[in-house]
Amino acid sequence: MVDGSWTSTAQFSGMGWVWKDTMGKIQLMGSRNLRRRETALHSELEALQWAMESMIQHSTCQSYFPRTQNEIAD
Repeated sequence: MVDGSWTSTAQFSGMGWVWKDTMGKIQLMGSRNLRRRETALHSELEALQWAMESMIQHSTCQSYFPRTQNEIAD
């Protein structure tokens, strides 16, 4: 699960993610607070990117994510 929060009047955007195993047990999670992004979509996409980068760095799930643009396009 990944989520980013955003409001036009707030100074900050928030984001968080959780990776659960098939039994629903939390394996990894993270949250962060950054200066407000331009739009809600920017916040959501940055949350997704950060979640993917974090999981790659801290787990064995590297094989689940493409590593190059060519792998994404295939």
